[in-house]
Amino acid sequence: MPDYKSVVVSTADKKKKKKKKKENAALAIVKGLIPWKGDSVGEIIRKIVFLVSIVALCVVVLIIIDKYMFEPERQRKEYQSSILQLGNHEPTAEEIAELPEKAINTEYAPFYAINNDFVGWLSIKGINVNYPVVQGENNTEYLEKDFYGNYSKNGTIFADYENEFKNTGETSANTILYGHNLRTENFFAEITEYRRVNLDESLEFLKEHPVIEFNTLYEKAKYKIFSVMLINTREEYGDVFNYPAILNFANRDEFNYFTSECLDRSEFFTGVDMKYGDKFLTLSTCEFEVGLYDMRIVVVARKVRDGESDSFTDKQIKSFKRNPDTKQCRTIRELYYYGKEWSGRYWNPAWIEGFKKDSSFKTESSD
Repeated sequence: MPDYKSVVVSTADKKKKKKKKKENAALAIVKGLIPWKGDSVGEIIRKIVFLVSIVALCVVVLIIIDKYMFEPERQRKEYQSSILQLGNHEPTAEEIAELPEKAINTEYAPFYAINNDFVGWLSIKGINVNYPVVQGENNTEYLEKDFYGNYSKNGTIFADYENEFKNTGETSANTILYGHNLRTENFFAEITEYRRVNLDESLEFLKEHPVIEFNTLYEKAKYKIFSVMLINTREEYGDVFNYPAILNFANRDEFNYFTSECLDRSEFFTGVDMKYGDKFLTLSTCEFEVGLYDMRIVVVARKVRDGESDSFTDKQIKSFKRNPDTKQCRTIRELYYYGKEWSGRYWNPAWIEGFKKDSSFKTESSD
């Protein structure tokens, strides 16, 4: 008859031995890491140096994580809080007196008093775009400097240094504003929602936020979006639309070139009409989704004219649609259009006053 008792005892002994081995292994690891009774002086020093190195490495890792993951978010919150407080501050007589001659929007006096580079305020209803705009001596000054002049990776929204803001209210024909697209989702991060890889979702976003407001010290104005573009800035990728160089139009031909290029390259059509003499607002930020270096998302809007409604009707918004074939650089067409050549224009030539329809238009245009 089998000796079940001995079998049970044998099994229990094996379990105890395994447990003891685990305990011995854990103890060996601990003894190998920290100073232990019986260690030589040299061994104790080695262990102390090792432990100090581990602690130092952990501290460095935590500092790096904080700097690149949490510090930008803290800066964003602190910045937005300070801007909000400044905006709620009632301008003093002294601040108003410091404004340039003929400035009428005195609510911005506190901002101008702090930074004379202040030129206006940009906002888009319903999204996190509600910031002061500055203008530096060049287009790099405010890339890593906040509104208060302090170093910040977030930078500040700034106007092209060659744009004009006259005290008569006159501006350049095309005012260009630049802003970072950062993980902290401030400044121009939400501008990228106008042009995501999922264009159907971006179209819905455009329908919800089709108007931009940009007020200077001398006037208040709204702009209707008519173009949302993915722009290449590298010649190695092919065609480059040098929109930053177009601030004014010497003649109607230059005007027609700019507006037609914006429509050719736009992902969407909103039906906004344009005529020579109109003013434009261009928002420019970096793009990171398509997988190419130095791409830009560019949103262009036409200034609302005197006597014109500053909003779209429900019918107009419902008519917003995608461009069947967007003009893109060679590399984008190879990656996303199977290498097919651009087929031509699908927008209504009547949207640009006096623009002549030619063979480049491929379909009967809609309103």
